[in-house]
Amino acid sequence: MKYKLHPLFVLYLIFLIIIGQFESIFVYLLVVTLHEMSHSFVAHKLGYKLDKLLLMPYGVCLNYKTNSFLPKDEILIAISGPLINLLFAISTIALWWIFPIAQIYTQLFCYANIVMFVFNLLPCYPLDGGRVLAGIITKKYNRKLAIKITIIFNILICIVFILTFISGIFFGIINTNILIICVFLFLGILEPQKSTSYGYISLFSNRKNVYKNGNQIKFTLVCGDDPIYKVMAKMSKYKFNVFYVLLQDKKIKIISEITLNNFAIKYGPTAKMDEIFM
Repeated sequence: MKYKLHPLFVLYLIFLIIIGQFESIFVYLLVVTLHEMSHSFVAHKLGYKLDKLLLMPYGVCLNYKTNSFLPKDEILIAISGPLINLLFAISTIALWWIFPIAQIYTQLFCYANIVMFVFNLLPCYPLDGGRVLAGIITKKYNRKLAIKITIIFNILICIVFILTFISGIFFGIINTNILIICVFLFLGILEPQKSTSYGYISLFSNRKNVYKNGNQIKFTLVCGDDPIYKVMAKMSKYKFNVFYVLLQDKKIKIISEITLNNFAIKYGPTAKMDEIFM
C-alpha cells in the first residue's frame, strides 16, 4: 500500500510545530490513524483493498469518482471513519465518569475525535459525508449527478467558512483553522482524482469452493433496467449463479456470475444490463 502526505497536511503539521502544539501533533496523528484504520478494516471486510493512502488535514480522503464501489458499500466504508471517532469520544467521556482525573490527560484526545467526527460528516468532497451522500444518490440516480451535488456543497460550505473567517478579522479574531478548512475544501473541488482509492478485489473472491465442489446451479430472471449491484444482491452464496436477463427489446441474454463479475469491474456496479448489451 502506498502512503502519501498531501502538502496541506504537511503545512498543517508545520503550523502546529511553529505554535508549539507538540502534544496536539501526537494526538492529531493518532486520531487520523484510527480514522483511517476503520475505513481500511470495513473496506477489507466488504471485499475491497486499500492500495493508496493520502493523508490530508482532518482525515483520509476517499476518491468518490471510482466506479469500483457498490453504493451500499461506499456508504458503509465512508461512515466507518467518523463512527470510530464518535465511539472513542464517547468512550473517553465515559472514562471521565469512572476516573475523573483521566480528563486532564485525555481531554485533547476526546476533543480531536469530536472535531474529526463532526467535520467529516459535512456533505462535501473529500469528506466522508460527501461519500455517504454520493452513495445514497447513486442508488437512484447516475454518478455524475452525485458528484455535482457534492461539489455544490463544497462551494457553499467554502463560502460559509470564508465569510466566518472574514467576520472574525473585524472582531480581532484570526482563526487559522477556518482558513485551512477553506483551502482543504477548495482543493477537494480542484483535485478529486488525487485521493485515496480502494481497488476492487471481487465480490466473488471467496467462491473457489463453490466452483471446485460443483455445487448446484441457481437460475434467476432479472430485468434489463436492473443495475449490476441489484443483480448481485440476488445471488446465492452457496450455489453457482446463472442469470436470464430480459432486455427492453424482449430478447433474453444468459450470463454467469463470472461474467457479471467482469461487468462490474469494467462498467461499474451502477451500470444497467440494458446499457451493457446495447
